[in-house]
Amino acid sequence: MKKFYSKVIVKMKPTVKDVKCQTLKQAVESYMPIKNLSCEVGNVYFLEFEANSEGEALNAVNKMAQDILSNDVIETYEIKALEEIY
Repeated sequence: MKKFYSKVIVKMKPTVKDVKCQTLKQAVESYMPIKNLSCEVGNVYFLEFEANSEGEALNAVNKMAQDILSNDVIETYEIKALEEIY
């Protein structure tokens, strides 16, 4: 078995109202003189696990992201990294 590291970013779909982002934006703009702040709020997952190959690792990360880490009705996910660490 080989050990892999992956980073997965989950965020709201563009068509879904991001209430956390709106709250953050209002808080920042009331706290300091900043205008037209753009933000996205989401989750970042750092995963370490074992798999037999890079293909098997990628399939595992995709399945985790799709079935467990994100809600496909309102969120999207992106695998930002997948690398063998030993």
